[in-house]
Parts: sequence; C-alpha cells; structure tokens
Amino acid sequence: MKTTFCSYFNHEICRSCEKIETPYKNQVLEKSEHLIRLLGEDIRSKLLATVVSSEVEFRNKAKFSVTGTLEEPIIGLTGELDLDRGREILNCPIHHPLINQVINGLKDFIQQAHLTPYQIKSKSGELKGIIVYYSAESDEMYVRFVLRSKEALDRIKKFHFQWISKFPFITCLSANIQPIAHALLEGEEEIFFTKNNFINHQLDSIQMSLHPQGFVQTNQNVAKNLYATAANWAKELKIRTFLDLFCGQGAFSFFIQSQVENALGVEINTDAVARANETARALDLKHLNFIASDATIIKKDLLSFSPDLLLVNPPRRGLSEATQLILDLSPPYFIYSSCDAKTLAIDLEKLSHKYGIDKIQIFDMFPHTSHFETLVLLKIIEGDKT
Repeated sequence: MKTTFCSYFNHEICRSCEKIETPYKNQVLEKSEHLIRLLGEDIRSKLLATVVSSEVEFRNKAKFSVTGTLEEPIIGLTGELDLDRGREILNCPIHHPLINQVINGLKDFIQQAHLTPYQIKSKSGELKGIIVYYSAESDEMYVRFVLRSKEALDRIKKFHFQWISKFPFITCLSANIQPIAHALLEGEEEIFFTKNNFINHQLDSIQMSLHPQGFVQTNQNVAKNLYATAANWAKELKIRTFLDLFCGQGAFSFFIQSQVENALGVEINTDAVARANETARALDLKHLNFIASDATIIKKDLLSFSPDLLLVNPPRRGLSEATQLILDLSPPYFIYSSCDAKTLAIDLEKLSHKYGIDKIQIFDMFPHTSHFETLVLLKIIEGDKT
C-alpha cells in the first residue's frame, strides 16, 4: 500500500494528485524543467524562483459529485466502473479544513431536503454536485448545489436555514440549474437562498465581491502572490495606462490599478463585469473601469485607449483570435498569465516576431499535479513599434 499523507490516494480511491509520491521540491523542479523544454533553453536565465505552495490544506475551492442513493449519498468523485456509485471524499487533505467540515455536515441536509442524487444511467434524480469556495481572509464561504431541475428548490428553502446556522461562515447559498444530461458541471441559471448573492473576497488590502459563477483561483495564497507580482512588475515599468483582457472579476486590475493613471478591464461575462465595477465603485477607484464585451468587437476603442501595458489571463485554450488583437495593439509591455504551458508556448511563438521574454515565473497553484500557473513579462522587440 502507498504511504503518502493522503489515505484516499493510498487506498486508490482518488488519483487526482498524481505526483503526490514525488517529494515536493522535486515536483517544483520538474515543472521548471518542463516549462524550459516547452519554451526553449533561452528562458533558463530569465526564469525566476518558483512561488511554492503549502503541501496540504491549500485548496480554497472544491467541486464534488453526488452519487449513491438518498439513504446513502456519496459525496466525492464519480465512480470509474459504476458511474452511479462514486468514491467518497469527505476529508481531502489538500482542501481547506472548513470545506471538509461543511462537506461532512451535508449528508443529513441532503436527506432532510430530499435531494435525491442524480443517476447518470437513468438520467433521474436531482442533486448532481456541490461546489464550495472559502475566502480565508474574509472568512466567508459560498456553497452551490448543482441540480437537474427546480423540483427541489422549495425543500432547500424550507430546511437550509437550520443547516447553515451551524456554519456561520456560509454567507451565500445557491442552486445552479444544470438540466443537460452530460458531463457539463454548471448551468447558466443561479438561484439564491441567502440574502447575499456573493461573498466578500479579501486579497491582502483589496476586498472584492466574488459571485459564485465568477472565476476564482483555487489556491488563494499563491494567487495573492501572482497578482502582487504582476503589480510589482507594473510598478517597475512606470506606465500610465493598463489594459486587462479576459479580466474576470478584475483581480489583476485591482492589484495593478495603484500603479497607473488609467486602467480598463474587458471580459465577456456580464455578471463578472458588473461585480468588478461594483467593487471599483466601492473602493472609489474612478480611474478603473470594466467593459462587458468580446475584445475583438471593440478593437477600435482599445486601439484608442492605447495601453502602455497589456495583461491577458486567457482560459486553458489560450489566446485564439485575440492574438491578432495583441499584435494590432502593440503595447510596449505585455504580461501573460497562463494556466496551460502548452498553449502558452504556442501563443508566444506566434508573438515571437514582435515580443521577447523579459522574465518569467512559475506559481505552483496545483501541488501534486503536473499543472501550474506561469506569469511572463514580455517587451516589444527594439525597433518593432509597428
């Protein structure tokens, strides 16, 4: 039997942390070498020391499937052989302890509110999954029930107050309606049972409003380092205008805004933009604004904005058609925050005739896996101002 710190891995219940048997310092080294292989040996001298994570209790966000029966709900992972009978994960050692505390207290509520676990084979039942995020600095948590339909809403309304009173840090409780019978975890409609439809998300001195459907990094401590590093790089550049593409709810913008005179964030998700603008108003940041749009559609406006520094934080698929927009904007400085080193390498190759890497750093957001976040500062190649 395996002898790692995780009993679920040792007993082959969960294999998500596929690198857990490798000493953590070796994991960090392997990620650096992997990045160098992808981007080329030339980056070795430009690669800063990796920002490392705690090895346990570092995940602030967790997603669980719910299988089994109403009498015996199983909260954890979908089964590999029997999809309707999953593998129970109640005390994951990489989750924040309060997440485990809430998950351990859910079975009674599931039974009380008659939330029948969804059966994949027969496409019956209601409760598909649970999504939890805990913001450690603000001590607030949201909990989301992913439901097949609205059938169980009245029962959740009836019994939820008694349940969340045991967990005063749960300030936002919602149901996400996902009627489609496939692996897509979340739907578009969110229904709230609490007065708040967001949680306060504190990142150092920045207090943001975090909506349950908004993107948030899973590892809060490393994420703070990521945003602060981008802000420090911006400070060194002594810039005036800043443009943040794929900005989500604006975390990078809120950290960098103090270094510039004018800042603009662009994001296609209207709810995320509304939340970001609310946060900016609450902090009285009149020089920081957010626009809900596809950046390629408002290209003329962005060209007029003429940023000194552009930051992109695209999804795993990378920049796609935004690559040409970046070439057209041609800011003197460009920061790329990437969650996928392979697509990062592809995108940087496409931009290599225009931009060169100044410095690069790994942020180990996902210990015990092969995944990591990379932050790259690029500067326009001398003489190429087109």
